[in-house]
Amino acid sequence: MNLPIILINLSESKARLERSQQELAKFGLSFERLEAVDGRKMSKEELDKVSLWDKSAFFKPLSPGEIGCFLSHIAAAEKIVRENWPHALVLEDDFTLTPHFTDVISEALKNAPPGFHIIKLQGNVRGGEVVVNLNIDHKIMRHRSISAQTVAQLWSLEGAIAFLSIARPLRRPVDVQLKHWWEGPLNIFQVSPPIVLDGDAQGTTSTIGARKPKGILNWLRRTRYKLTYSLQNHCNFLRCHGLQSWLRSLLG
Repeated sequence: MNLPIILINLSESKARLERSQQELAKFGLSFERLEAVDGRKMSKEELDKVSLWDKSAFFKPLSPGEIGCFLSHIAAAEKIVRENWPHALVLEDDFTLTPHFTDVISEALKNAPPGFHIIKLQGNVRGGEVVVNLNIDHKIMRHRSISAQTVAQLWSLEGAIAFLSIARPLRRPVDVQLKHWWEGPLNIFQVSPPIVLDGDAQGTTSTIGARKPKGILNWLRRTRYKLTYSLQNHCNFLRCHGLQSWLRSLLG
């Protein structure tokens, strides 16, 4: 499989790096390690410079770990643009590959929807519209609600450029920013069933460290955000993809 692979990895996460290398080696795949940004080591001034809380965009300030994660994905997208790669695979270092991984990737690249920006390879989302049937019992789906996971994503060059155009300033966690696809706009699809599994499904070794804020005021902010997002998502999906596609995304 002739596809650039970027692996995002913190310098201190040597066990994760070794495990990721072993997973990819099963398929004879090489990768380029990208030094992840550790937001926990950034000063308050550095954090505030890239991400001041925008209460109209999200219900809580970003944690240092969320900021570092977002900046790491920005660095990956910048590398795709700098290298002028037509496509690239971006991995976080906590994944497990399924047996048909390389076969599905090859099929997806051959049959990718025109103008795709991102194809997510990990995560499950209910419903959805089948866009492409692949030859090996997998599908490329368009979902009304984008999967939150960013462990494994197949990017196009155009997608990296579109993402960078809306990435700064950091207003939401990177996975949530992608769920606001219409701001790019970003053309995001998903492989189903997933071909990459979360290697840390319980979150026991997460390096992000985000916590849900507590208290009635924070609950109200979170509820308002979720309702606003849902309304915007439905309206923009209808506007961009039409009524039939919207209905299929609900009933699929």
